[in-house]
Amino acid sequence: MLHRLGDWVAHHPWRVVLVWVVLALPVGMIGGEKLRGAVTDDQAHFLPSSSDSAQATDLGRSAFGHVEGVTSITGMVERDDGAPLQPADRARVEQLAQTLPRWRPEWKPIEDRAGLILGLTDAQRRTRVVDASLGQTGDDGRFQLLDVGFYGNTTDTVVQDAFKQLRASTVSELRADGLRVGFTGGAASAADTAKATESTSALEGALLMGSIVLLNLIFFRGILAAFVPLLAVSLVGMAAVGLIGFGATLFDVEIDSGTPSLIPAVLIGIGVDYFLFLIFRFREQLRRGDQRKPAAAAAARRVGEVIASAALAVIAAFATLGLAQFGQFKVLGPAIAISVAVMLVAGLTLMPALLAICGRGLFWPSKAWLAPREGGFATRLGETIARRPGAVALTCVAVLGVFAAIALGTKMSYDLGGDPEDTTAAKVEQRVSTALSDGATDPQTVFVRAAEEPLATGSLDTMAERLRSVPGVADVTQPQLSEDGRAGQIGVILRDDSATEPAMDTVRGPLRDAADASAPPGTEALVGGNAAVFADIGDSINHDLKIIFPVAAALIALILVAILRSVVAPLYLLAAVALEFAATLGLVVLVFQHGAGEPGIVFTMPLVLFLFVVALGTDYNILMAARLREELKAGRSPRAAVAHAVRHSAPAIGAAGLILAASFGTLAIDPAPATKQMGFAMGIGILIAAFVVSTLLVPALTALAGRAAFWPGMGRSRRRRNDENDDDAPLTRGRRERRDAYEQSGV
Repeated sequence: MLHRLGDWVAHHPWRVVLVWVVLALPVGMIGGEKLRGAVTDDQAHFLPSSSDSAQATDLGRSAFGHVEGVTSITGMVERDDGAPLQPADRARVEQLAQTLPRWRPEWKPIEDRAGLILGLTDAQRRTRVVDASLGQTGDDGRFQLLDVGFYGNTTDTVVQDAFKQLRASTVSELRADGLRVGFTGGAASAADTAKATESTSALEGALLMGSIVLLNLIFFRGILAAFVPLLAVSLVGMAAVGLIGFGATLFDVEIDSGTPSLIPAVLIGIGVDYFLFLIFRFREQLRRGDQRKPAAAAAARRVGEVIASAALAVIAAFATLGLAQFGQFKVLGPAIAISVAVMLVAGLTLMPALLAICGRGLFWPSKAWLAPREGGFATRLGETIARRPGAVALTCVAVLGVFAAIALGTKMSYDLGGDPEDTTAAKVEQRVSTALSDGATDPQTVFVRAAEEPLATGSLDTMAERLRSVPGVADVTQPQLSEDGRAGQIGVILRDDSATEPAMDTVRGPLRDAADASAPPGTEALVGGNAAVFADIGDSINHDLKIIFPVAAALIALILVAILRSVVAPLYLLAAVALEFAATLGLVVLVFQHGAGEPGIVFTMPLVLFLFVVALGTDYNILMAARLREELKAGRSPRAAVAHAVRHSAPAIGAAGLILAASFGTLAIDPAPATKQMGFAMGIGILIAAFVVSTLLVPALTALAGRAAFWPGMGRSRRRRNDENDDDAPLTRGRRERRDAYEQSGV
């Protein structure tokens, strides 16, 4: 079927491109806006309903009217002259707290600036201040905190613009009374960070695109070869994001705020890989004398099988996220699977069609590509691996094993941090933390639920005093009871920032233990707040990864068995990918945890490596293994097949790996430590996958295994090479006649 599809695409390339453009642009633009409306930054939304913090969140909503989607913003009010606040000043702040919930955004300028096709969503129009109350005082009475409950997705630029209106109006209002106010947390920190990193984000995007174009230009020395892959992948990425947006709207699914930015990164990586694989095979066919359409058809036939196999392996791996306990994984899995499926369709249709249209012009103005390099580096490398496969394999395993051993000392960090220090929000947070505690701007809440009898006034006082004495707790608030008396809440201010490991350890252990022990008889204690949510997320992720990784490995193994028609090669391919994963993780630990002295690596790192390194590493391994099998089927000896496969496949794998590593390496300029770690991990992991595992280790192991590597599908028998049906064969008379007939038919 893939052969017929490749021939049809090469026969009708303009139709294929037109269909893609007509469908992808509207789907991408409209669906992209729908996706923004389905995004949430509420991490508690994705927790299992049985988790302690999820139950606490539900109790807060049912008993105390807490609104889903509300984040906490802290305002710090002080006098312009720096003197202690006077009674009149405190009265003015209290008046502000009473009037803030009546504030509503002025949507017209925000909507004009956003330029949305579908207009504002209902969720965006609900952006508002839900409640406001006086908080702590600090610095010898020089400032008064204001706790503001703000509804809106803090990562949404529309919501950030609405908050900026609130901040501007509040600053102007208090200035008349000789007071000034600064905000931190939630939308305040998000808006300031987005503004401060605007130029850095633009530079990252420019470097990402520029590195792809520049390296393609260096590899192929053709103007179209530099730009066409990036344009095609961008179009496909737009369509994939749009489809996910339509799907999220149709099935009423909320998506984590990080997913829309993660999907294009995944698609750029996978899409550029697929296109480069096709270009290298297309160039090889042109060198053999094929014209553009037969060459595109041949490339689609040969590489199309590899693309389909690699995509199915990635889709299967991400489908296992549906088994996750953590809701964010459950949503992310189908989203990535849909995206890769769209890229698979593009790899079988759009990309070969573009090759058929561009032809030799893809490499213009260069002519050096017409003659293959004899005795080049890839040729010498293939011959070296073929001569000494044991030494090559042993060296690769030893080096990767050393780095993999370092991964045993991995520590996780939940402090993503990295917000610019010179923003207003950061300065306010620092001022509050210095005067009070690091957790003062993000209080936690201990809820008490009565099973039968309502709680009496003062029944939680003893519990509050017990919580105050817990190590890691800076202060607690006065207990409050619900209207029906069947629930109570106590605010808990931690000494540490809620996103740090010490804060989560406090919540996970001493605070929950103290709450359970001191709760009145016949009641149940639940701990809520961001620290509790983060602690439960960490526990949930650890649980999920223990299930997802082995199931994903088993599915990929089954797909490899079906693709390669072998039970031997899939075993060492999977082992190589596992070693690659562990070595990459070990290098990240070595550089950041031991070298830079950071407390640990970001807790999402294992998932990121799973998404990028393992997925792309599987792509490279399948490409190399498929070429090795092809060369063996052509009648070559195992070592000759290795030399030939490395000569033809290593440049494609190396080019793809180098381009992607350079692209993701641009994340190293990001001010956030977590993003720096991600950029390094993706870059070094892709380099290991491309240059060590797929180019050296897999061919060396195949040379050692010989034809048994593809047992039982190939067995040990030699198959006679049939040049008349081989796309790689020299241009014989019969093959030339078929090619000429192909051209004359108009294909």
